[in-house]
Amino acid sequence: MATRGSTLAIIQAQLAADALAQRYPEHEFTLTPLTTDGDRHPSMRLSDSPREGVFVKELERALLDGRAELAVHSAKDLPTLPTPGLTLAAFLTREDARDVLIARRPSTLAQLPPGARIGTGSPRRAAQIAAVRPDLDAVEIRGNVDTRLRRLREGAVDALVLAAAGLARLGRLAEAHEVLPFEVMLPAPGQGALAIQAIEGSEAARLAAAVDDASTSRAVRAERGLLRRLGGGCLSALGAYAVVEGDDITLQAVVLDEDGATVIRARARGPRDADVVEAVAASLESQGAAGLLMRPDAWLAGLRIMVTRADRQAGALMEALEAQGATTVRCPVITIEPIAVDPAALRDLGRYDWVVLTSANGVDRLRDLLREAHRDLPANLKVAAIGPETAARAQEAGMTPALVPQRFIAEELADALSAAITPGTRILLARAAGARDVLPQRLRTRGAQVDVMETYRAVPPADVRPRLAACLPEVDMVTFTSSSTVRYFVDALAGPMPDRVRVACIGPITAQTARELGLRVDIIAQEYTTRGLVDAIVRSRTPIPA
Repeated sequence: MATRGSTLAIIQAQLAADALAQRYPEHEFTLTPLTTDGDRHPSMRLSDSPREGVFVKELERALLDGRAELAVHSAKDLPTLPTPGLTLAAFLTREDARDVLIARRPSTLAQLPPGARIGTGSPRRAAQIAAVRPDLDAVEIRGNVDTRLRRLREGAVDALVLAAAGLARLGRLAEAHEVLPFEVMLPAPGQGALAIQAIEGSEAARLAAAVDDASTSRAVRAERGLLRRLGGGCLSALGAYAVVEGDDITLQAVVLDEDGATVIRARARGPRDADVVEAVAASLESQGAAGLLMRPDAWLAGLRIMVTRADRQAGALMEALEAQGATTVRCPVITIEPIAVDPAALRDLGRYDWVVLTSANGVDRLRDLLREAHRDLPANLKVAAIGPETAARAQEAGMTPALVPQRFIAEELADALSAAITPGTRILLARAAGARDVLPQRLRTRGAQVDVMETYRAVPPADVRPRLAACLPEVDMVTFTSSSTVRYFVDALAGPMPDRVRVACIGPITAQTARELGLRVDIIAQEYTTRGLVDAIVRSRTPIPA
């Protein structure tokens, strides 16, 4: 179980481990503390971070590369957009979601003298304090609870605003001088709740789902849905709190400008969560909330980015880039052409032990072939997927993966699968025509019997040359998500690549192809996923200090 290494994070992760151990005494749940970007740079203001999730991404990387099966997060730290291939499998029962005030000299918020310095690293808290006490001075303060309390004792600030849940879990709630009511201070979406994250469709996700608290999950998902619907980030001056009452859910929210001079509130109740979220969002927007929110899109604002992947797969990447403020230009340089498959090959699927899927396109094509043949995958057939996006697509298609490698390349998939098989294991590799042969070759050297079934081919669209000629002069960056997109892009170029256009590649294999074909590669994703590519582009725009 991946967790941050702070005292509070360890306590919170242990709560999750204890809940799981009580439910599954036959399993062992071990904590793996990791250092996040937010921990590495304690002096960096969160509002200056080039992205959301500075306390989350390292834990997500541990899931994606196989260092951990589960990750435990404070729900309020989670990025607004989900990470492809990962799922929030469970929320533990929520602690008190309110904020509290601790003063150097015992005092309530109303009793603090004019000019008193309030320590907080949260735009939401600072704005709500300013709304009721504009005469106070909000001071940026970072660090764990012990660090903040030490700075309070030393006189760096006159008071602190902290989450009640964190103090309660540390056994220090008695040190608070005032619990701030929701009328004064609405919490961050998800505050007080702990989230357990896992690879989508994994056995670990299934285990975690058994400790999910339904009311907490419903409330937090509504709060996060509102944040996503409004387009704000976790650094916005936005508070939201939902409570489940019988079949109904009540959601209240506040959006403020930076100095608390403008305060917009909304509330709705009903049995359908989506309708309640929409009602609150619409009310806030009608009052001008859009102009007050700090959106995560500031980091890529002004960039025009070309997406070259096939139309069927382009949507997720375009949506993620646009959520960060980029203007996307759709220019597919490949299209997916089905290859006819002998129906007998589908009738004989039961003789295989594994089917291996190396792309989301391959998943889609195999699903279509099975539907046309009116067949399902045999129950005995295990599925291996090259990465979380392919695994997620397989899960959606009813092909639950039993194996996903730590790194999302063919060599790593071959090594991971080799460790799970014995000589003579029969493997069906469903893939694109012209794919690298490294995977079947490595598996055969380990004694596996591998049959390759080519189900589709990537070909250039008929209009790729004129479309590329029209789009390229208008863009600042081109993204490549496979070697085939690079090859067909270069083939369609009417001349040299403009020097001003940067190139971003989803991983080292794609980057190697780009360099071999004469392109300058500026950005390579550390995670070979859509989210990893977007994250790498954001980092290149405003890097976190080394």
